[in-house]
Amino acid sequence: MTALAVSLAALSILLAAWSYLVYPPLVLRLAARARHAGPAAGLGSPSVEVVISAADEERVIGARVSNLLAQEAPGRLSITVGCDGSADGTAAAARAAGDGRVRVVEFPERRGKASVLNDLVRASSADLIVFTDANTAFEPGAVRALAAAFADPDVGAACGRLRFETAPGARGTPEAVYWDRETALKEAEGALGVCLGANGGIYAARRELVTPLPPDTTSMDDFLIPVRVARSGRRVVFAGNAVAREDAARDAGAEAARRFRIGIGAGQVLRRERWLWFARSRPRLSFAFLSRKAARWLAPLAGLAAALAALGSPALRPAGAAVLALAALLLAASRWTPSGGGSVGRLYYFGVINVALALGVAAGLAGYARPVWTRTARS
Repeated sequence: MTALAVSLAALSILLAAWSYLVYPPLVLRLAARARHAGPAAGLGSPSVEVVISAADEERVIGARVSNLLAQEAPGRLSITVGCDGSADGTAAAARAAGDGRVRVVEFPERRGKASVLNDLVRASSADLIVFTDANTAFEPGAVRALAAAFADPDVGAACGRLRFETAPGARGTPEAVYWDRETALKEAEGALGVCLGANGGIYAARRELVTPLPPDTTSMDDFLIPVRVARSGRRVVFAGNAVAREDAARDAGAEAARRFRIGIGAGQVLRRERWLWFARSRPRLSFAFLSRKAARWLAPLAGLAAALAALGSPALRPAGAAVLALAALLLAASRWTPSGGGSVGRLYYFGVINVALALGVAAGLAGYARPVWTRTARS
């Protein structure tokens, strides 16, 4: 067990080092050299449909619909709100805020976001589908900026820029610090045409390229839809002028719950989308996936697995027990201790979200699915 524990620990360190230290400057350098000059003669005035899967969003859906109605599109703009078994007045509030461009579809049973999006996309006749969330707000010009990316016929999907905001007086989390770095990587990958993992609050795709999601998909529509578009041979780009705002998670505990949910979806991707592991057909796509997604999903899981293996080694048992105790303490503390500022606060937050992510990945790899969830508590 000693050799297994040491091997897993080394793997965890190598994956983390590659993804967090080596890959970022490498992909930024590759992006600086990339000069894509595709023809700008694609869709002239595409019709755009914005789709939202909403469950018990009565408090925010009216403002969200009004925000979308203020957007402009190069062609016809429509908005569809799919109410996923809502027990409150989400549907009524959406209708009250809307006009003839707004369609509200009520699903009597709660089935999860993937099933709702599948139905909404299937019923759409628009050229472009814009995906967003009920708790997101688009800045002026966001839809038009997303649509502009599709002037290049090689572009099949586009990711917008998402900015997290902390409410006045709220302590929030260091998520914005990490998110700025992630956005820089998305932008670099977009220059290479492989912007993997769009921002769920603002991304778009050509309707004919959107394939149905597995009904039990957990929190991964913004990864699966763009990556499958990329598999078809189209480019997935970053539209930096398409900006959306969203409230940051209220505290580390709320973010840990979200990371666990993401981890479940990540485990599903690792188990199901095996084609991503083979670089021969799409080398850039696989390189980006293995470096920024798979490595970050598997590094904390390998670390916890190393600690578990260490329990079977007399020499390493104390270290393994200490690591597992620290992981349990971080998760327990996240429920009642908000994430503070400074280096210590960022380190604590980084530990919490990675432990939660590792547990989620393990659950997803084991076959656990959670297509229905409750909203993350926001500031």
